[in-house]
Amino acid sequence: MSYLVLARKSRPQCFAEVIGQRAAVRTLQNALVQNRVPHAILFSGVRGTGKTTLARIMAKALNCTDRQGPEPCNQCLSCQEINAGASVDLQEVDGASNRGIQEIRELKERIRFQPSSSRYKIFIIDEVHMLTTEAFNALLKTLEEPPEHVYFMFATTELHKLPLTILSRCQRYELKRLSRQELHNHFAALAHKEEVSISAAALDIVAREAAGSVRDGLSLLDQLFSYCGQSVDQEDVLDVLGLVSRESVANLGIALLRADLASALELVDALHIQGADVKRLGNDLLQWLRELLLCKLGPKTAAMLMLPEDELIAMQELAAPYNQEQLAALFNLLMDALEQSVHSREPRLALEMACIRAVQVADITPTAELIERFNSLLGDTPLVAQTPPVQTPAPPARPAPLAVEKKNLPKMPPEQSAEPASKPLPPGEQGHDAAGTDSNATINTTGSLRPPQTADSAAGGAQAPSLQRTKKVESTAKQTANKQSRATSSPPAARESVQLRVQRDWDRFVHHVQEQLRWMGLALQQALSVRVETDKLIVLFRSSDDCHMLTQQDNLRKLTEFALDFFQDSLQVCIEEELSQSCEINPLTGRTPLEEPNALASDPMVQTALEVFSGQLGDIRIGTRYKEAIMEQDEEDLACLPIEDDD
Repeated sequence: MSYLVLARKSRPQCFAEVIGQRAAVRTLQNALVQNRVPHAILFSGVRGTGKTTLARIMAKALNCTDRQGPEPCNQCLSCQEINAGASVDLQEVDGASNRGIQEIRELKERIRFQPSSSRYKIFIIDEVHMLTTEAFNALLKTLEEPPEHVYFMFATTELHKLPLTILSRCQRYELKRLSRQELHNHFAALAHKEEVSISAAALDIVAREAAGSVRDGLSLLDQLFSYCGQSVDQEDVLDVLGLVSRESVANLGIALLRADLASALELVDALHIQGADVKRLGNDLLQWLRELLLCKLGPKTAAMLMLPEDELIAMQELAAPYNQEQLAALFNLLMDALEQSVHSREPRLALEMACIRAVQVADITPTAELIERFNSLLGDTPLVAQTPPVQTPAPPARPAPLAVEKKNLPKMPPEQSAEPASKPLPPGEQGHDAAGTDSNATINTTGSLRPPQTADSAAGGAQAPSLQRTKKVESTAKQTANKQSRATSSPPAARESVQLRVQRDWDRFVHHVQEQLRWMGLALQQALSVRVETDKLIVLFRSSDDCHMLTQQDNLRKLTEFALDFFQDSLQVCIEEELSQSCEINPLTGRTPLEEPNALASDPMVQTALEVFSGQLGDIRIGTRYKEAIMEQDEEDLACLPIEDDD
């Protein structure tokens, strides 16, 4: 007999031999014991996870004559025929090559007949997603209500390609990828059974390359056993599979973390000379960085790696000097570079450029550190207090107060004390004196209150009543004028701020409107200018043709709501047109000069000419000056024509 590969030789023959898939195996076993086996079972999952194997074991268990519990005996005639692939009542159909409606019709014809020697007639359709839509439709009724002696078992690697009508008629079992540890243990047992000595490091590489698929790992083991004979080492695995050693990948990653660009490029060049796949090298480097980042996050995430204890400790020590932001930035940078190398004719150049950019990651300052630096510079002062105040016009000049000695200043009574002038006044008191302030006081440049400073008061003399009343009126008038100037200077500054924000963010506002209502955003793109006057946002258009829809009441209300939401300011949107009343209407066309270009552009003859000649509309020029230039050009062209003799 010819040699059987490990994937066929080690195929499980009962549920106990199936590795992994505990949920699916336990459900099937309980269904057999309780006699609750559905008539249609669908196995899905990636390649090599045991879909067809479970279907065959289930078929043996259903037709086994000596079954004790859920396990088939593998000794009766039915089990032996199924193991040998000679059972007439078990038919395996390849959905990829028998995918048409005619093959399904023939299958339905065979369904009508009773099983020849077994208890049930079982149909296993592999890669069932390859069937055509017509074939699925032809199978629907039979799949929903099959005869009592028929069971269907489907297997697919692409569950999303099956119609919902098929999925609703089947009991689904989604098989998962096997963990690396499960594959490692299974491959070690098979190597011991084959009397082959293989190191743990080599088994780790094979389990990693299998990527959760048992069949892929068994194919790699077959290849290694043929190459190495009775002893397999890590170097043999790297040579046979064309892989890069984990040590080389780690050295490259350490060079990038230490910003040693020369060493990184030398390693890439040496690995390229050895024949390493550059794309695979990038993937291995990404995997190594992922492990380093998981080690940095803590012991719970590090447990996900399933690394040896000594290697795990080394990775944790290596990740200690670096922060999470640097490792994540390096990971994202290399991932973007790998995306470029997939479509590049020279993947090595893409990887080298990624190394050049990766060494700059060490210069990145984390956001938390920047915030801490700002806090240290600001001290205990909140960030809002550092914002510069809005510049307002200076108040009118006033006479400087006379200099007086401190000792001669009269004491302020308690009810005459006042807040500093920098504190804003309530709206109702903008034109009046502050509460509790003597009207006889004036405000100096520092904002403190002082009594009137005169030579007589400095000398201690009493002022005349008429002079006191005069100074009271002057002081009150000055205070009122200063307060009114501050009150009236604020709104223009605020309006100026809104105007600047509108001018700066107008394109973003148009994009925001376009996301809400596409036609309205496109219409706003035709605006000539925009300005703010008091509480109005005025949008200027060339003509009514560009803003006809916007002037409607409902649309204008929506546009105002968008402006309030975006600018967060009380603005009423107004639409204006550039057409001036001074433009005379042409009696022949009934249009103004500003309306003439748009009317000419939409003329049916112009549109027909553009469509016939596949042209584009350029400048439209009108007016007497342009017409005179055209007439002069025509006269020059006529003068250049030869004169023909009448004879």
